[in-house]
Amino acid sequence: MMYLTRFPINKTRRDARRLLASPYQMHAAIAGSFPMAHCSDPGKGRVLWRVDASEDGSARLYIVSPDKPSLVGLDEQIGWPDLPQQWETRSYDTFLSRIEIGQEYAFRLFANPVLSRSTRGGRAVPRNEKGKPKRIGHLTVLQQAAWLIGKDAYLGSGLEVPELFAHQEWNRAQRNGFEVLTNLDGTARLIVSHSGKQKLRSGRESRLITLSTAQFDGFLRVSDPDLLRSALVNGIGHAKGFGCGLLTLAPTVVR
Repeated sequence: MMYLTRFPINKTRRDARRLLASPYQMHAAIAGSFPMAHCSDPGKGRVLWRVDASEDGSARLYIVSPDKPSLVGLDEQIGWPDLPQQWETRSYDTFLSRIEIGQEYAFRLFANPVLSRSTRGGRAVPRNEKGKPKRIGHLTVLQQAAWLIGKDAYLGSGLEVPELFAHQEWNRAQRNGFEVLTNLDGTARLIVSHSGKQKLRSGRESRLITLSTAQFDGFLRVSDPDLLRSALVNGIGHAKGFGCGLLTLAPTVVR
């Protein structure tokens, strides 16, 4: 069984500001909302989370999980413990079961758009201490859009499609069971925002990590319900422990 939690964050609390400034500490606080048995059982799936900031300055935490969280402790840190329960946890299974091919939704994805391969643009990519190619973040908005929808991101831009995407017949959206809708001129109904880099330390060795992130908002059509369901509960891309990868859907608004 899967659960979806919506948790409003009280940004006036000191701990809330501390956790919002550190994805690693937020991850640890969220992990503490689940039984230790979950942490030792990878077969149950992983916890996905994301913090959404609204235009009015408020913030909301979304959590998708295979277990129902106990959020009293988290409420003491970043919520309103003196008020009636402000957060809401619901079964996600009913919504997941109703996803069908051809349905259209508004979507949001906060992700870590990176490239991991042995060469990039004819140049060798640096390798880490384990000999694996280092992940290199896509920096421009077009590159980040292309990370999700491939070479279609360059339609209408007036720019030549980079070699990295020019011969790519698939895109990450298709691999996850959906296609991003387009405008009449063929450009994608997709907005990339909140692009940036975060430097943080994680792990016992306190390694310094540079995390490239971006938020994707747009409209999609379901092409493969099973793949999309998998993306909704398993996430898309890397850095899921740091608040990346959670895809959420909402009904489209007819005007």
